Amino acid sequence: MLPYKTLIHIDRDAPVTLYIQVCNNFISLITNGTLKPSDILPSSRILAELIGINRNTVKLAYEELISQGWAESVERKGVFVLSKLPVISKTIAPKENKETYSGDSFLWTNNFKNAIPNRNFQKALLTIDDGFPDVRLAPVDQLMREYRSLSRKFYGRNFLKYGSSKGSENLRNSISNYLANTRGLITSPDNILISKGSQMGIYLTSQLLLNSSDTIAVGASNYSFADETFKYTGAKLLRIPIDSNGMDIDYFEEILQNPKNSIKAVYVIPHHHFPTTVTLSMQRRLKLLNLAKQYHFAIIEDDYDFDFHYENKPYLPLASIDHNHNVIYIGSISKTFAPALRIGFMCASSGFIDAAASLRELIDKQGDTLLEDAFSVLFNNGEMDRHFRKSLKIYKQRRNLFCDLLESDFKETINFTIPEGGLAVWSNFDSKIDLHQMSQTASKNGLNIDNGNFYKNESFVTNAMRMGFASLDEKEMIKALGILKKSIL
Repeated sequence: MLPYKTLIHIDRDAPVTLYIQVCNNFISLITNGTLKPSDILPSSRILAELIGINRNTVKLAYEELISQGWAESVERKGVFVLSKLPVISKTIAPKENKETYSGDSFLWTNNFKNAIPNRNFQKALLTIDDGFPDVRLAPVDQLMREYRSLSRKFYGRNFLKYGSSKGSENLRNSISNYLANTRGLITSPDNILISKGSQMGIYLTSQLLLNSSDTIAVGASNYSFADETFKYTGAKLLRIPIDSNGMDIDYFEEILQNPKNSIKAVYVIPHHHFPTTVTLSMQRRLKLLNLAKQYHFAIIEDDYDFDFHYENKPYLPLASIDHNHNVIYIGSISKTFAPALRIGFMCASSGFIDAAASLRELIDKQGDTLLEDAFSVLFNNGEMDRHFRKSLKIYKQRRNLFCDLLESDFKETINFTIPEGGLAVWSNFDSKIDLHQMSQTASKNGLNIDNGNFYKNESFVTNAMRMGFASLDEKEMIKALGILKKSIL
């Protein structure tokens, strides 16, 4: 007889009844091959004694096994594993295989072997992130109030039905007006798709544009998750240098002039380039648009934080001055409101947006229509505009304090340029500083801070990182940079 005393595990504190626990234990023994078809089970009296439960509990477990089709009762002989069950070989740990992942016994294509790992900071620690908004400033209460209000109205039940994969019509109308008023981008709601953050927009765009034989131009330094998204299509990345005026379009033009080079698209972050925060000059913007017209490539414009510009009025997006329909414009509300509330948008020709909506249906039928409509109310009643104006003032004060502290306390160790906008400072550390060691030491001292790996790629290796200031108030900022200084010394 099998050693049921060690094979059957029960937990008297668990919410699951004892007889169901016993039943589930036997099912596991059958499905992992320990028990075979027609094997006899121990009598209720013997099993009850072995595992220390009431005999009637065992009887209930056997009745449950029989009712589920795992066992059968033979008169005067006992309870047996159902003879008609297929024979299952005992589970053996599979051998490691280059084409499998984590010991899976099936083969699958792992295109993420070298992908960027999740940067899971300890929630309890003070954090210098890479440029997130302060969620404490977001009018979440007003958003939830509108959410509840919409759900209580008699027509609110319509939000629980399937809607358009383009997203809420009300929010698309609001975004259309918002883009026209703030960026001079005149676009119809039919040319807008509401996504779950800008990353979904990048993914949908890459899937529609790129094939394995294509090449996409990106910055030498670039948003790593965009790089990985493009690589996932099988496309090749062409790295274009980034300087203080953004992507080097003259260099890009030389590449295009070679007839051997065929570029399908260019991904550009013209406003507060990620990670370096530099802005693409207007001269280069116009030249890039002319090149797109001449060479018929798409421009994927990632404008993730247009709303936060401190010194002067920001440049208009490429999409606002694109008269040849080469630009696919991607924006985010998540990065300016609260990262966990996944709301973004993409704008392009109606045909491209229709195709993106159809593709979106394959992975995510639609977004949260009720949440999207609640955001629409905040746009329409001016709450979002008030939030942006209030946040802009606070973030500018925080940027100034953060840069003052860097200048006074880290003059010998960190080189930086005060950013004109955005929520982070691109910080170049002295080459003698080991960022990995610094990050580990800071964590022990009570501070989460990155180690710089996220910003590196095959052509961009630097001892630098983004240091976000927006999500820290004055006291937190002083404390965080104090811990950082201690962790460097």
